[in-house]
Amino acid sequence: MIELVAESDRDLSVRTLAREIAAREQDVPLERATGEPYRNVYNALSQTHLSTLSDADVIIYDSERQTVAAGPNLAITLLLNNLNQTAFRTLQNLEDVNPDGSDS
Repeated sequence: MIELVAESDRDLSVRTLAREIAAREQDVPLERATGEPYRNVYNALSQTHLSTLSDADVIIYDSERQTVAAGPNLAITLLLNNLNQTAFRTLQNLEDVNPDGSDS
């Protein structure tokens, strides 16, 4: 979600975010991101994620307008997320090369 907010130059509606996330999670075109998968994402965003990220100043969440914008801590959050993903992929590659954990 934070990538979607960072890529946007305007406020995003919670509905738009939910649809984008559901489409990515289901690996379907945006117009097919509907039904239960969409509702599950929308509810998770509304009930948990948006307020948590807003409290951490990663996003600015307007619950009345149901919009999300970049917060002051978005850039550092993206950086940390990218570092974490890189470290995870590196560890996976090491396990693929040496699955038993030995040095040779």
